[in-house]
Amino acid sequence: MSSLRFDKLSMYDRVAEPVSLAIPLPESAVSDPETLVVRNGDRPVACQVRTTSTWPDGSVRWLMADFLADLPGNTSHTMAYDFEGGSLEPEAIVTVMESDSVIDVSTGPLEARIDKRDGALLPSVSLGDSERANLFSGFEIVDASENVYTTAGDTVESAEVVQAGPIRAEIELTGTPRSEAGKLLFGYTIRLVFWAGKPWVDVEYQFVNREPSGSVDLSAIRMISRPGAKSEPKMALGEGHYRTSVKEGESERLLDQETILYQAVEHVLETFYGDFWADWCADGFGVAITQFQAHQNFPKRLAVHRDGIDVDIYPESQPPVTILQGVAKTHRFLLHFHGDETSLEDITARSLQFQMPDVAMLPESVYRDAGVWENLFPADRHQPIEAGLIDKADGRGLGLGMIHWGDGPDAGYTQQGRGKGDLVWTNNEYDFPHGMYLLFAKTGERRFRDIASVAAQHWIDVDFCHYSDDPLKMGGQPIHTAGHVTGGVTPSHEWTEGLLDYYHFTGKREALKKAISIADNMLRHLDSPKFKEAGGFAARETGWAMRGLVGVYQETRDQKYLDACTLIAEQFMDWKREWGAFLAPYTSHTKVRVPFMISIAVNALYRYHSVTGDDRVATLIVEEMADLLEHCVMPDGRFFYKELPSLNRRAGGPREMEALCHAYELSGDQKFLDQAKRMMDAMLASGLGSGGRGSKSVNKDAIIFGGPGPKSFASFFVPFMVAYKTLSDEGLLDG
Repeated sequence: MSSLRFDKLSMYDRVAEPVSLAIPLPESAVSDPETLVVRNGDRPVACQVRTTSTWPDGSVRWLMADFLADLPGNTSHTMAYDFEGGSLEPEAIVTVMESDSVIDVSTGPLEARIDKRDGALLPSVSLGDSERANLFSGFEIVDASENVYTTAGDTVESAEVVQAGPIRAEIELTGTPRSEAGKLLFGYTIRLVFWAGKPWVDVEYQFVNREPSGSVDLSAIRMISRPGAKSEPKMALGEGHYRTSVKEGESERLLDQETILYQAVEHVLETFYGDFWADWCADGFGVAITQFQAHQNFPKRLAVHRDGIDVDIYPESQPPVTILQGVAKTHRFLLHFHGDETSLEDITARSLQFQMPDVAMLPESVYRDAGVWENLFPADRHQPIEAGLIDKADGRGLGLGMIHWGDGPDAGYTQQGRGKGDLVWTNNEYDFPHGMYLLFAKTGERRFRDIASVAAQHWIDVDFCHYSDDPLKMGGQPIHTAGHVTGGVTPSHEWTEGLLDYYHFTGKREALKKAISIADNMLRHLDSPKFKEAGGFAARETGWAMRGLVGVYQETRDQKYLDACTLIAEQFMDWKREWGAFLAPYTSHTKVRVPFMISIAVNALYRYHSVTGDDRVATLIVEEMADLLEHCVMPDGRFFYKELPSLNRRAGGPREMEALCHAYELSGDQKFLDQAKRMMDAMLASGLGSGGRGSKSVNKDAIIFGGPGPKSFASFFVPFMVAYKTLSDEGLLDG
């Protein structure tokens, strides 16, 4: 039996609170996910389960469980789970009935109809004896010429029941918005999530620019609710980043750049910033609408008046926003339906639960023992290292704003002039979400999971090319660049593991699809002439491709990804035979060793070896790292940056340390471990990171929190943890 921990959160008891839990499992441990039993004390709790990943033998690798938990107020809480039971009948259920034209969902208190052709939001809603038709508009985008394109009407191209209950139901609609004149612009996806016994709906709206003509300027993005009232409605608007300030009556509130710049907020913003909701109620029927993470995704506006609620996803009072080609953006909303008896305090509490929900957390041992990731869990902890890792994670910079939330700029790239005067955004370089998910698993500190999820959603939306007529860019991950997507795509700056983690932790299918798309983009690159000649490019190019492809192969078991890795491995062996090392072209008259790039390749080869057991690859890793020790370590014991007199500045770091530890594991040769220990000692002497975050500043349409960009942590954490665990296990770390 394993425990589930819920941190202290709300001061109120939560009865049947929705919880989604991702559980990793060792190979061959569980073959039937339906044997899962979650227990609240001695009472078993009904679960809705699905397998999101399997091992080669068909056993469950990752499991997603949805259940309703009774959580006490003002205290932490512990539950447990095991795989010694069977399915239970839930006390409340959500049902889905589908016909050719509509999808009807009933949660018990709430009944909602979804038109499979019409992209207007919930054309019919019933709560008890109260029914409303045409309560919501579609989602509307308005271009700079004031043309209005809406999801309402006959715009739906596909309607799918993703989950049909009994505890959680999910419906997904996709289509293309249309103007009154019949013109089309962008694409959209609307996802609706219902929970058994609950009178609310969690709505996601994603727009995506797939326009062949390129970027599009938008003057507004909106959705409105017009319930219709016979009597005078009660109205209120709530906003706050400490206590929620509630204003009753007609009101509006704009969250713009100036608002965010001058608000003093001490929260970890990925976990919580503030509350932002509007409520309307008349004739026994009410709806409260919350915009999720509205402050972080500014500008946002809410207005409530006698006719209903205006939800401005991008307010028309702001300068037009440019949506570059290939960019998407997802927004979330809570639609909380209620009667006259629901107080504003209850509405506020539910809205805050939506902004910062309860999360069930597993012990570190569950992740370590499952073996779904590399083993980065030292048995003996080094306290200065543990503290330094936390400080490094907490001290990073970040950006706020609708297009920028979930990313951060990189000062080094910006100062190099790569953005030609504009900020250069990191674009999840070195797989920032993967590192943060691993840190969450290691520490059990919830904010690291939240940080990873926000970054992964930004990756899905902005740091992914949803459209291009260039097959080497389409479906790939653009390199760090100004405007997030103005640069090209290359395998040395594409990753997959963080997206796969996001899929497992949330069950969001789009994350899996994007990871597979990036892997397929890598395959197209690898098939291009550039990558046919060993030694004609930097070792990290195909090294990173191999790592991303191994991740997707382990997820899908699709042989084409492993076959591509085998070709890369054979090419590295040819490279070694022809040049004696992974030499790469630099100036027109040189081929050089670049230790950090070679180490990236070695670390990827190690992951390939872990999957295949190819002894030739093990020998290659050991020989290549021996070559690095012979040629790339300077008299002071440090690696140089690149093998040219003009580039012999010292630059060795965790990537080289990881590769040295892999060579030690495969050979037992102490020289590799000795060099890793020297590097660790030097690193600890200089400190791993600081816990402070820099001041806020304005840059065009963004608010920037100063500090090292996300790359600083992402490039550091996984390779450092390999070295940390290896040295700790060998008894070479004091403290």
